[in-house]
Amino acid sequence: MLIARRSPLSRRALIRGLGSVAIALPFLDAMVPESLIGSAEAAARTAKAMPKNRFSLLYYPNGLESSAWYPKGPGADYDLTGTSMEPLKRHQKDFLLLGNLAVPMALYDAAGDHAKAIGCYGTGVRIKKTASDDIQCSISFDQVMVNHVGNRTRFPSLELGLDYGRMEGGCDPGYACIYSNNVSWKDASTPAIKEVNPRVVFDRLFGNASASDHLAESNGQQETYNRSILDYTKESLSQINAELGKDDIHRVDEYLTSVREIEHRMDAPPSDLKLPKGVVRPTKIPETFKEHFRLMADLQILAFQMDATRISTFMLGVEQSRRTYAEIGIPEEHHGLTHHAGDRIKMAKVIAIDTYMAEQFAYYLDKMKSVKEHGRPMLDNAMVLLGNGNGTASKHDHENVLSVLAGRGAGSLDPGRYIIYPEGTPISNLWLSLMDRMESKVERHGDSTGRLEGLGSV
Repeated sequence: MLIARRSPLSRRALIRGLGSVAIALPFLDAMVPESLIGSAEAAARTAKAMPKNRFSLLYYPNGLESSAWYPKGPGADYDLTGTSMEPLKRHQKDFLLLGNLAVPMALYDAAGDHAKAIGCYGTGVRIKKTASDDIQCSISFDQVMVNHVGNRTRFPSLELGLDYGRMEGGCDPGYACIYSNNVSWKDASTPAIKEVNPRVVFDRLFGNASASDHLAESNGQQETYNRSILDYTKESLSQINAELGKDDIHRVDEYLTSVREIEHRMDAPPSDLKLPKGVVRPTKIPETFKEHFRLMADLQILAFQMDATRISTFMLGVEQSRRTYAEIGIPEEHHGLTHHAGDRIKMAKVIAIDTYMAEQFAYYLDKMKSVKEHGRPMLDNAMVLLGNGNGTASKHDHENVLSVLAGRGAGSLDPGRYIIYPEGTPISNLWLSLMDRMESKVERHGDSTGRLEGLGSV
């Protein structure tokens, strides 16, 4: 008796719906030819189909209260108890803490430390001091990665943020706002603009809407997006499920549950919302740092899971951010508090904000570890950097800048250690090392002097 064998499901298979609605699938067993299941060739094909690595940068503005952040080290047995990093303790074996990395180019010229911190951070160059539109920066390391591997995914890169910030005029004395508000640069004068509104990001991922055409969409298109994206894909989902085994059906169900849960969080109104008569509540950006961060983080991780992109930056705020944290009892602006001049009450509030941020990053790592890819956490196939370019917030010294590198980089990183490098080591050396692991090897980037040792194999 002949047994009909199924054809393998395409790695680029989509759950399609009405119009341009489409949902990419995560990697499934059904994407391996049935005749190869359990064989060495199947393992090789699986490895080839899986994303080799992903990279995301989470940029935290304004610097740290460094005295409370860093534990005693170095090595693998450092203790986070009592530090601002304590919320990350459960993930300690999943990240490298890198000490003494610096942004030397930010030390040139007077004033403008916030603009220089972020403008020099990913580019490794001395930015031009100007408050007008004759800006001069350089390509950032993430966009170097994009130029090498960005054509392998639907979106070469994804830029996210929690604050829009001004894009014209001057924000830091002598420096254009565009420097302070962008961490990713395509070239010397073109930033890769971030998106702050989760609805726009969602529509781009699932409805084929781009940032440039979103505002011009018809009312009908907007109504499509206001309904669940899953409502339009039921027939296609039924057809695909007929081709899947029990384990794959479970994976798809978990994946689509995440999509639905994000939709609910974007659409659900606050419980205390009271609107005047005749006012219709729009879809809006969440009000608290925690809610906004977690929604955008989930979207970024979904984009990785879909293999819609493998390179992303996420700005947790613009430099000189005026964000307040009333939800944790801090109504003062973050940036103002960092200029505490030794005031213990203000210092305590900065430490509380740093700890609150660490709690959100711990959530991010929880989420990446919860997504399984062929039996392993997504975090194993990723490099996630929490960083900034200011160093100690009250000094703006650009030394010992925040650098927490999580993940195993598809086997190329060996986490679980605190590595302290020689003082003043350019962070551009880290960029070279990460670019190597994203198949984007270059000889030099900005002010780099070599590659960082001790991260793991390449």
